Amino acid sequence: MKKYAEDQEFGPPDNKPHNEGILLFSDSKTCYGEDLSSILSDITSEISGYNETIVADPHGEGLDLMKDDPIEAETIFLKNSLWLIHYECITENGLKDDFRSAIQATPPRTQVCIWIDTPEAKHDDIEDDLDKITDSQNVYTVKSKNVLKTNIKLYLDLHANPKRGKEEVIEWNHTVCDLLNARS
Repeated sequence: MKKYAEDQEFGPPDNKPHNEGILLFSDSKTCYGEDLSSILSDITSEISGYNETIVADPHGEGLDLMKDDPIEAETIFLKNSLWLIHYECITENGLKDDFRSAIQATPPRTQVCIWIDTPEAKHDDIEDDLDKITDSQNVYTVKSKNVLKTNIKLYLDLHANPKRGKEEVIEWNHTVCDLLNARS
């Protein structure tokens, strides 16, 4: 990963697209029973000016990376500005401290969405447990597919879309590059 130039142009994909990294923490590549690629395709088709300028590329290996080597995983995770985490990855896998550390290391403008897909009666207990682990203002807990889609759409449209938020994209990129350089 390298820093963008302050005057970076973001043109059509045949010129040089901005690749938006989306990290998925789940035992499958699904959210609420639907394939993540399908959800992302629905979302990006609705964003004005988005078209093919940003390639949303979900990586499903987040949980395996966290289990294998959480310290090395953080370096890989930093390159992804949108994290989608199934709540059980945090609460059921013995990785609470690793997730806390990784989430706290994210730069501003990284968005972490944790989705809960259990009966509503369990939501409060799960959220209380998550609040103790994920005390970051970058974290959003969602409890339905529609809310998840809305959060992803708002994030991609307002913060990660170079056509609307070029300065934010460049600032996020520079912050991540600085963090990665400090680790090497």
